[in-house]
Amino acid sequence: MLVSIAGLAAARRIPFRQPFRPRNAAYARAAATATPTANATHICDVCIVGGGIVGTALACALASNPITAHLRTALIEAGDLFSHAGAANQEKTALNFSNRVSSLTPRTRRFIDRLGAWTELADRARPYGIMQVWDGVGNGQIRFTSSPSDPSDPAIAHIVENIRLQSSLVARLGATKVFNRTSVSNITEEGGLPRVLLADGSEVRARLLVGADGGNSRVRTYANIESIGWDYGQKGIVATLQVETGINGNDTAWQRFLPTGPIALLPLDDTHSSLVWTTTPALASRLCALPPASFVDLVNVAVRAAWPDVQFLTSAVGAAGEPPGDCNEEARWALDRAAGSDLDALTPPRVLGVDDGSRGAFPLKLRNSERYVAGRVALIGDAAHTIHPLAGQGLNLGIADAESLANVIAEGVEVGQDIGHIHLLESYATQRFAPTLAMLKSVDGLSRLFGTDAAGVATVRSLKLNLADAAGPLKRIFMDFAGKA
Repeated sequence: MLVSIAGLAAARRIPFRQPFRPRNAAYARAAATATPTANATHICDVCIVGGGIVGTALACALASNPITAHLRTALIEAGDLFSHAGAANQEKTALNFSNRVSSLTPRTRRFIDRLGAWTELADRARPYGIMQVWDGVGNGQIRFTSSPSDPSDPAIAHIVENIRLQSSLVARLGATKVFNRTSVSNITEEGGLPRVLLADGSEVRARLLVGADGGNSRVRTYANIESIGWDYGQKGIVATLQVETGINGNDTAWQRFLPTGPIALLPLDDTHSSLVWTTTPALASRLCALPPASFVDLVNVAVRAAWPDVQFLTSAVGAAGEPPGDCNEEARWALDRAAGSDLDALTPPRVLGVDDGSRGAFPLKLRNSERYVAGRVALIGDAAHTIHPLAGQGLNLGIADAESLANVIAEGVEVGQDIGHIHLLESYATQRFAPTLAMLKSVDGLSRLFGTDAAGVATVRSLKLNLADAAGPLKRIFMDFAGKA
């Protein structure tokens, strides 16, 4: 049962200062990159379990704020944090794009910039100022355009490769004690403090334990916090696509709602887009096994053709990825049928190819923890909540968690409060639980609303979508809501 947030004290938000610059940069880097000695006991103020983007962002935020830079912060990651830098450089050199990207809202971008990590990303971050969304069954559509309150940040969002964002953050960990390629074997309590036992025989004790360790969080289990939700019975296909350059370049994010799930094309540069196609697990497996040319044909059909044609062609894909007979001709026929219709006015860039090895699929689920804090424990990112990707808000929610928790810790340090005390941590829960729950409900509602091709439902939702498109202030509310969650 979701806990009530009524009555929790509102938190005073402390802005970040200028990034902390250690006097001895070489020493700080060595401290961050070296794996501590095995079979030792490490006493820390903050222990972050999980070195993904969200956990690393929190560590950077604590290191970059003069109020919290003195804290002994540990970051534990089972994978290799420092492999991201090499992989990101290889991607950049080869001019290839990773297939895992995120859409960063202006709020998220500004936070990353305050950490000093944005400059390194700017040349590969693709801003977009238009987002076109439409119903694949009815004729409803809504078009969002940027009209920012901050002229210095005009984009609706920026598309960024996750691996490059992670690499830029890792380079700014400062004096954070990193346990790299080190897994957690158990978490217990000793002397009133969390005790994290590591696979190498060492242990970490901390005043505050932060779970940034994903949907199957061991920290959440230790804190006896229940996670509530469900699987969607869907998978999201990701791929890097080569696209035809339009007159205005590739500056629009496109999303079409199909009954089996939305399909989105997110701009990476003038000639590449990132695909996120939500569909059934069975179809996802078949589409990922298709020959590249046939896969491209079906992507073009899915974003342009009438739903019956999309349904016909995708259902004809063989179990082992065999393309439908005369796939190219069938696709061309379906696209010709769409040309000149209302669909033709909604024209994303034509897909020309798919990068080798870029196709993949992952299961979709919704989860929300019944609470985000316990005594000396806080959850952030996917350890606290998991959302459907259709709105592109998953990483933004997690980064907002990291920003909020870093501010709350700074507030506690400023007034001499115990940073692991539940009364202080409740300030973080107050800031994050309600907006996150509202976003989860909204995105889940959209997923269900568009997940049917029933004629009556399609007519009503298309009407409402068109009415919303005509209401400028309402669209502004939607965008502000997404940007502040």
